[in-house]
Amino acid sequence: MKLHALVVFWLLLLRCCLVPTNAALATEPSLYAPEDNVKILNNDTLEMELYSSNNCKLVQFINYFCGDCRRFAATFKQLAWKLYGWRTVLSIFVVDCAQERNVQICRDFDIQKTPTLRIFPPDFQRTEKQVGFDLDTLVPDAIFAKLAEYISKVKYTMLGQPDFKPVKATDIIQPLLQKLGCFNSSAINFTVLVYQPEGSTIGRDTILGLLIWPMVNVRILSDRRLFRYFVLSPTNSTLALMDCVGNAKALQPLNDTSASYVACVGNYIHSLGYALPLLPTNPAPNITNYLIDEEQAAILSTVLQGRSKVYRADLEQAIDQLIHIELPKVRIFKGDNMMALRQFLNVLCLFSPLNVSGKLLLQRLYEFVNGSTSGELTGMAFQAQVQLLEGMQPKVFKARRYVGCIASGPFLRGFTCSLWTLFHYFTVQASKSLILPAGFVLGTVHGFVKHFFGCRDCVQHFMGMSERRKIFSVASRDEEILWLWEAHNEVNQRLEGDITEDPKFPKVQFPTLSVCGNCQINSLHNTTWQRPQVLSFLKELYDGRNLSNYGLPTTNGYN
Repeated sequence: MKLHALVVFWLLLLRCCLVPTNAALATEPSLYAPEDNVKILNNDTLEMELYSSNNCKLVQFINYFCGDCRRFAATFKQLAWKLYGWRTVLSIFVVDCAQERNVQICRDFDIQKTPTLRIFPPDFQRTEKQVGFDLDTLVPDAIFAKLAEYISKVKYTMLGQPDFKPVKATDIIQPLLQKLGCFNSSAINFTVLVYQPEGSTIGRDTILGLLIWPMVNVRILSDRRLFRYFVLSPTNSTLALMDCVGNAKALQPLNDTSASYVACVGNYIHSLGYALPLLPTNPAPNITNYLIDEEQAAILSTVLQGRSKVYRADLEQAIDQLIHIELPKVRIFKGDNMMALRQFLNVLCLFSPLNVSGKLLLQRLYEFVNGSTSGELTGMAFQAQVQLLEGMQPKVFKARRYVGCIASGPFLRGFTCSLWTLFHYFTVQASKSLILPAGFVLGTVHGFVKHFFGCRDCVQHFMGMSERRKIFSVASRDEEILWLWEAHNEVNQRLEGDITEDPKFPKVQFPTLSVCGNCQINSLHNTTWQRPQVLSFLKELYDGRNLSNYGLPTTNGYN
């Protein structure tokens, strides 16, 4: 108990000291912008918004490096603008779990894979078990339908918000106009009455469609005979409009669909002299400005023109993000994911490319995790221990940017590229050591992807590929190197031409002839890989003695 109390204390203290400046927050790249009808939230603002608003909230949790998040971004922006008319009942937010400042909030909300869509009711307060309701689909029409169903079950309390509860005969006994909403707000000029048969959602969908007209209140009649109370024929009426004096008029939509009902009501109100609602048009998709400074331009030029190298900066950036962001986002390490964590830290300790301080940090972190006698460890305790250990020694992570994994545009390459590089580096280092059995590194990679990698689409593909390629049947260290190489090429082939591809660094089958002339034999229709030559090339490329310090802010050697 004392240890955990100390850990929590250090976490809170260091969090206060490490809060980024507003300037830093303003320059961070994002897949979304306010003009997308999406508000970007973070660790300090999400729970406040969830609790303080009388609306329902749709929150998308993303990782900016996640390919599926990038592919879904354009769809989500279009959906957000389609939902603009619902703004009196629904607010739309995004939280980026790849940002270090959002580790805690993404852990608290148990975001394991992205993109994750969650819906929250008004005045929501998170508890250990209540973290919102998942919308387990990325299909726009399905999202739209699930949102409509959820929103219609909420009882709203603010003026101008709808009432989805059908009007009953007993309600009509009450003062008619007040009960239906004409006197509830000075802004309400009309009440629309919609007959909704049992099993239908036409009334619900008409309410949602008419939210764009602020002077209109819509009520559902589940019993057609109730139209008699408004001096209307219960036989012929399905849609009617009543003014605040009590005059009711039956409307004649073209057909019995909510779209037709909404159009019919809107056209009639417009004919009375009311202006059509001004809805903003969907702007061009937001593209974050990607400014390349002088140093980055030099790195980009050097990498594009030079031969294949492995850069310490990339390996360091990968480990930096892993121990500061990806691993601490886990709510609790227990059972299989605790075993995966220990296995991953073990490999990191054995083959770390970091400096002396970095190796000591990893060793002590591994001892801390291994020393958990209960077999459980919270992500918060892990995060606090990392920060505590870092504060006890010289600066570990010196890299400020990617080098070999540099990108020519926003949200390209970067972390995912550096992760592949780190895994390849591990397999080659393991092949020169007898400490670990053959296949151990691949098992470690498999465990990491399964339990800790945040991109849902990537995980699904890797798990399927691992089973198909029999990852756990690899019997030698050399085959371990080649298995990962072939798997990486398969992923490159799958993503060739994808939106996530950097045009300056196309997804090709590696190594190319230009970097390894004897690694492949090309015929007219196919490529034959020379596996012994490929193995030799990979062992040389990922040899720890050949790591380049280029791009690191140090002139006198890495240590």
